[in-house]
Amino acid sequence: MAGPEWGPGGTSWDPYADAVAAAGGEPIHLASSTRGREAEVLSDLQGILFTGGLDVHLSNFRVRVDLEGLTVDEYQETYRMEPEPQRDAYELPLLDLALQRDLPILGICRGCQLLNVGMGGGLILDIPLQTGTRLRHAAFPPPERKSSAHSLSIEPGTLLASYLDPLVVDRCNSRHHQAIPSTPAPGLRVSAISPEDRIVEAVETPERRWVIGVQWHPEHRLDPEVRRLSRPLFTGFVEACT
Repeated sequence: MAGPEWGPGGTSWDPYADAVAAAGGEPIHLASSTRGREAEVLSDLQGILFTGGLDVHLSNFRVRVDLEGLTVDEYQETYRMEPEPQRDAYELPLLDLALQRDLPILGICRGCQLLNVGMGGGLILDIPLQTGTRLRHAAFPPPERKSSAHSLSIEPGTLLASYLDPLVVDRCNSRHHQAIPSTPAPGLRVSAISPEDRIVEAVETPERRWVIGVQWHPEHRLDPEVRRLSRPLFTGFVEACT
């Protein structure tokens, strides 16, 4: 992750680190300067959290994408994508190795989408353009960048439901324009949706030790009620890492 906001003390890093620390974990910052040393990096970790951010570049999708006669750049522009190829180049190898080692993995927003792409799935590239839903999933424009919000339906009996009571956690904050399709990557199953339009809001892997991806932002300080209700998710992640 590039930029000072993603380093310790930065406005993007701190909410995630604080949520992990509050759950009893020790957050460790991973810098892209360690690219190529994934095995060394992961040898010192008990789990890994992939954070929010911008879009995964189409060149990293293992599924075929019909470019409709456009170049990759033109296609990404059509679907309002803002790719982060440098982050992809760092995070996808980390994800591959973390999956091989069966480390606990928590993916948040972009991290949830990265999980699906890294496991061989695709994405809805722009929710409004490709689904026609009238429900707002993206954050409001700057300068406020306030989250949108909508109802949330957590599937009973899932790992996610063991941390977030489906009868209590029925709303989430929303800050994304892409989403995982209704059929996720092989090995993943859907564990939460937006019931109004059935957009996927969480996935998990039943056959692995502990892997959960959520599309909302449970760490977001400006959404204190969501942050409060989501604390058990971070607690579960930290417990899985010990």
